[in-house]
Amino acid sequence: MALESLQDQMGNTNPPRVKAEKFDKFMQEREVSGFHKEVYDDQFRTVVYFSGLQTAGQQQFVQVVLNDSIYGMIKVLIGHKVVNTENQAKVLEYVNQLNNRFGAFKYIVTPDGNLELDCSLVANDETFDPEVIVVMLLNVIQPHLESELLRLPAVVGGPVGVNVEEEGKDESPIHPVH
Repeated sequence: MALESLQDQMGNTNPPRVKAEKFDKFMQEREVSGFHKEVYDDQFRTVVYFSGLQTAGQQQFVQVVLNDSIYGMIKVLIGHKVVNTENQAKVLEYVNQLNNRFGAFKYIVTPDGNLELDCSLVANDETFDPEVIVVMLLNVIQPHLESELLRLPAVVGGPVGVNVEEEGKDESPIHPVH
């Protein structure tokens, strides 16, 4: 009986979500605000941080996805439902050109017609550095988008960014990865 009790106790332990804890500590130490955190009990014990990024006078939604795998992800919503049957071929051709030029991140078109920028982060619990997230967002992604968002309206045939009128209708405009 004692062994069964001990086994139950051991089976109920929740190991720490190391990357999320490191990111939380980093944000607390540097007094970073503006992130909303959601914890999921999926197979990878995913934690998603939601925020926003102001680029080229437009607001983009941001997700930072951390979990127990060696992968993490920064996802930026570039255009909410801006890809449709009329512009899809042109957008996909342009996105393919961008993806061939930039190795640090990739543009994707979701089944809902959203245009996203995805940046993969590869690190295990020991090598994960939360500062890399901020560096990628502010020193790589944001400057890139400052120039690229000026070109995208011509490609999609209209404005890009988050459509505020549509925002309330779609609880999670960024394609989930968990």
